[in-house]
Amino acid sequence: MKKGIVLVANLKSQWYSENLIYSIRKSGCLLPIRLIHFGGEKINSPYILKEVEFLTIEDFPEEAVNFIQKLRSVLTECPMGFLYRFLAFFSDWDEFIYTDNDIVALMNWERLFEFAEDYDLVHADTEYTTCGIHNYMQPEKVKEIFGSESLNSAITAGHILVKKSQKLIDDMNAAVEWFKQNPEIPQKHDQSLLHIASLIGNWKLLNLCKPPFNWLSSWSGDYINTLDLIHAVQGGYKQITESYQSWYAQLSEESKKEIDKQSSSLALDVPISHLHYSGRGRLGAESIDDLMYSSQSDKERMMSLYKVQSSDLFYITYIRNQSKRVKRRLKRILNL
Repeated sequence: MKKGIVLVANLKSQWYSENLIYSIRKSGCLLPIRLIHFGGEKINSPYILKEVEFLTIEDFPEEAVNFIQKLRSVLTECPMGFLYRFLAFFSDWDEFIYTDNDIVALMNWERLFEFAEDYDLVHADTEYTTCGIHNYMQPEKVKEIFGSESLNSAITAGHILVKKSQKLIDDMNAAVEWFKQNPEIPQKHDQSLLHIASLIGNWKLLNLCKPPFNWLSSWSGDYINTLDLIHAVQGGYKQITESYQSWYAQLSEESKKEIDKQSSSLALDVPISHLHYSGRGRLGAESIDDLMYSSQSDKERMMSLYKVQSSDLFYITYIRNQSKRVKRRLKRILNL
């Protein structure tokens, strides 16, 4: 059984990739890592190049290249480089973990493969608590088409363990056609297409953040600060995030009782597979900040944190994020 870890990067995201790989190796994980070139300038880090097998799109079969082009025809809000994660579905590995660069490994990811035997895809995130607002312009339509529980199987595409099969590729091709037929429903990015493919193909999904495993949320924005993260990992109390509370409030009383029953016991040493940055959720220090610069020297780390906090203090981060949102909304309006 061939398995490993796949990421996509270029020179611009090199510092992210260095820290990611550093955290993977510091966890004790010895799995092979393949880095697919995103486009633009190539990475030149000696540390990265020593740890990975460097690939470009030319290293994959023509079927894979054609598939990426097909995805691009509907995922108009997604840069081509982001779509290169799907090249891993055409590799010679039987199982693989795809991971975004802005992630820090908090355990040995070899452990995740212990859950893969009976599933098409394994993940650990709380995307399901957002009720589809990040994946769809009309999330209620998804529930009408695929059933009332369809949004509860949402996936964060930034960190997934996949058991490769032709069926998954066929289902994603079917999802492309679904996007063409229902352009007003989905956001035009890879995460929504992956979810639609799982619904069309009735994929066997395992979300380790749901009962009975109840792993911790992997989004850094769900933790107030680093101390909050440490307390959560130590366990002994329920770590109820804002998104979870909002999702829980919409459940029926019967569903609430079932969830409470499944999550009644408090565990110590609660697992958390990774922490995902995914953009700053607030102004001020985030739980991932110290971890994001783990691979740097003390002096480099101090300067990095200074830059981040200065950008927050003077609202540069806030203005930048708001500007991106406005541009996305204008683009959607112009495309209607």
